Amino acid sequence: MTSRMHASPFRSVCIALILALALPLAAQAQGPAPTASPAPPAAAKAPPPAAPAQQDITVTAQQGPVVTVLPGGKDFISPMGEPFRSKDNLSGAEHWFARADTDGNGRLTLEEFKADEVRFFAVLDSDKDGDIGPIEIEHYEEVIAPEVKTMNTWGDVSKGKMDNDGNYTPPPYPERIGAGRFSYLALPEPVVYADANFDRGIDRREFNAAAEQRFKSLDRNGDGRITRAELPKPGG
Repeated sequence: MTSRMHASPFRSVCIALILALALPLAAQAQGPAPTASPAPPAAAKAPPPAAPAQQDITVTAQQGPVVTVLPGGKDFISPMGEPFRSKDNLSGAEHWFARADTDGNGRLTLEEFKADEVRFFAVLDSDKDGDIGPIEIEHYEEVIAPEVKTMNTWGDVSKGKMDNDGNYTPPPYPERIGAGRFSYLALPEPVVYADANFDRGIDRREFNAAAEQRFKSLDRNGDGRITRAELPKPGG
């Protein structure tokens, strides 16, 4: 009885010591109490994108070669005999050249010259038999290009002179007659002049050969191209 009474206080002390030692160890094992993480700072609003810098834009006009249009009157007869009658400020010669120069580079090649000849041959060959016959020639001279019919070899009578003694000086003999007055070539009737065998008809071969000859006569420097600068004044 006496020993049990003495053991109880001792036991209580031991238990108290154990608890006193165990509590700090348990707390240490659990680690420090977590602390609340600070809230991330609110994301700053991105500034609006800067406006692109204003760039100076210079537009330079494309400059091609300066073209001097062909001089001459309103009426013009092409080397192959086609009439051009201008209704604007351009000469008839310029209208012909601009149409024959299909690529617009300011130079007529033999191919372009002959293509223009083929086109006009088709106009003259109304019955499409491959030959410009007498009836078609008459139609050309009467309807298409009546200018070729002017064959006055006495010149312009208004240019005749009379002196005080009554002596009359006739006008100078004209260097050009017929179509030659309106053309680069002194051919009074350029379609008939293509009749190489004088059979009163012009076939495709003859008209084509005439085109080649006339091209060479206008290609003064022989480089295979006719420029505006090479062409003479219409009418001589």
